[in-house]
Amino acid sequence: MSILVSVQGLTKSYGLLPLFQELSLGFNTNEKVGLIGPNGSGKSTLLKILAGMEEPDDGVLSRNRQCEITYLAQTEAFSDTATVQECLEEKI
Repeated sequence: MSILVSVQGLTKSYGLLPLFQELSLGFNTNEKVGLIGPNGSGKSTLLKILAGMEEPDDGVLSRNRQCEITYLAQTEAFSDTATVQECLEEKI
């Protein structure tokens, strides 16, 4: 298995509120990953950092050159007539 994405020492805070500190993790090819936690715990922020939409306060993000990460927000507005596949393709 090859590593698709990894983070080392990732830190992100909003004001005085730390979402995560010194987080290190990696995702390999063919792995399935789930993020579970209460609202406001940093799940969406972590995904945005992995997708390159937000910068961490500290830490290193490494991504395989062939790996493309896309973030699809929970609150997106989709066409009523489009299929799920069409909605995903539009965002990717």
